[in-house]
Amino acid sequence: MTVRPLAAFLAATAAAVLLPLTAAATASATASAERPLPEPFDATHLRLTTKYVSDRAKGGFTYLNCDPVGGTHPAAESACGDLTKVDGRFEDLSDKQGACTMQYDPVELHATGTWRGKPVDYVSEVFPNPCMADLATGGHVFNF
Repeated sequence: MTVRPLAAFLAATAAAVLLPLTAAATASATASAERPLPEPFDATHLRLTTKYVSDRAKGGFTYLNCDPVGGTHPAAESACGDLTKVDGRFEDLSDKQGACTMQYDPVELHATGTWRGKPVDYVSEVFPNPCMADLATGGHVFNF
């Protein structure tokens, strides 16, 4: 006879705990069903690499994100601005005026990832040195 009051107590406790949780879950599901889903976002995530022709271990790389701007690139905002001007076409980056030493240490520039959702796989010509490569690509994108 003492089992019935315990069973009734457990049932009442379970109902008291579970009913509010069920109501909250139902309200949350209804509210999220009423909100429109976000539009697909075409993000920009790039890995930029400088590779030295004479010593592949000598190069470096950085990550650049645009929309929103971020990553490990030291001048991400300027680099994204340069790429936005040419709609992510690395080959269209304009020359920047400047002077470089005549040091011969040939480099090649690489970019892989996505530009606003489109695949990127860019490999530059071989430049005589990093300074000339930097100037030839606008001065910001591969300056890291």
